Amino acid sequence: MEQLWAGTLTKMRVEHHDPVAYFLRDGWHAEAERGPELALAGFIGGAFELRFEGVINCTACGRVTKKTFGPGFCYPCFLSRAEADICIVKPELCHHGDPENPCRDEAFAQAQCFRPHVLYVSLTSGTKVGITRRPNIPSRWIDQGAVRAIPLAELPSRREVGLVEVKLAGTYADKTHWMRMLKEENPAGDLADTAARVVADLKVLGVAGILPDDQRVEHVIRYPVLAYPTKVTSFNLDKAPSAGGVLKGIKGQYLIFDGGVINVRKFSGYRVTVHGAAP
Repeated sequence: MEQLWAGTLTKMRVEHHDPVAYFLRDGWHAEAERGPELALAGFIGGAFELRFEGVINCTACGRVTKKTFGPGFCYPCFLSRAEADICIVKPELCHHGDPENPCRDEAFAQAQCFRPHVLYVSLTSGTKVGITRRPNIPSRWIDQGAVRAIPLAELPSRREVGLVEVKLAGTYADKTHWMRMLKEENPAGDLADTAARVVADLKVLGVAGILPDDQRVEHVIRYPVLAYPTKVTSFNLDKAPSAGGVLKGIKGQYLIFDGGVINVRKFSGYRVTVHGAAP
C-alpha cells in the first residue's frame, strides 16, 4: 500500500457536513513543524493502516516519553499544564482564585474557562447531559459520537456550567458507553423528552441563561460509516504496532475497520505512518 501520511497522532479535526468530514492532523508540539492534514473521506471502503514507529512524543513539549497522560502529555507536562488540570475533567473543582492552589495558567483560564459555556443534551449511546465551550459546537458532539443534540442553556464560565451539571448528574447520564455508540447507527432515547425535563429542572434550580425556544433546536449529525460493527474489538498500538484493514467508517474519534476499531485520540503523541488506497 502507498504511504499516505506521517506524523504524530492527535485528535482528528472534524467538519460538520453530511456526512461528517474527518482529517488526520499532526499533533507535533511545534506548530510550525507540523505536516499537512490528511482528508479521510476518499479512503472509506478501501485498505487503510496505521503503523506505529515506536516513538511517543509529548504533544506539549516534544519530550520522548514511554507513556502519555491526558491529551498526549509527558508526566511533567501533565502535572504542570493547565490543559491537564483536574478542573478540565471536573469543572466543578475549578480552583481559580485559591491562593493556596493557584490556577496553573491565568491566560489559559481567561481564554478557555472564563468564556461562555453551553449545557446540552445529546444522543450518543443513549441520552446524556454535557457541557462545552460555545466555539466547540458541534465538534464536541461529533467527538462523542452524538447523532443528535440540543443546546439548552448558556452560562458565563466553565465553573458555573460545571456546577449545574453536577446538580443534574443524579438524574441524567453524563457518560457515553463507547462500544454501544459504535454499534448503533440510531441509538434508543427520547431526546426531546429529556431536553424538556432538563429545562424544567433548570428552572426549579433557578439557573440563569436558559436559551429561548428558537435556540433550543435539535442538531442532527450523520457519520461516514458503511457498516457498523456487531462486535467491538479494539486495536492497541502498545501491544501491536499496526491497526488497520478495510476502513468501514469513522464515528466519534474512532476509525472503524472490518477487524476492529481504534480511538485515534487515545494514542495522541504516537508517531505513525499511514498506508492505504482508495476503494
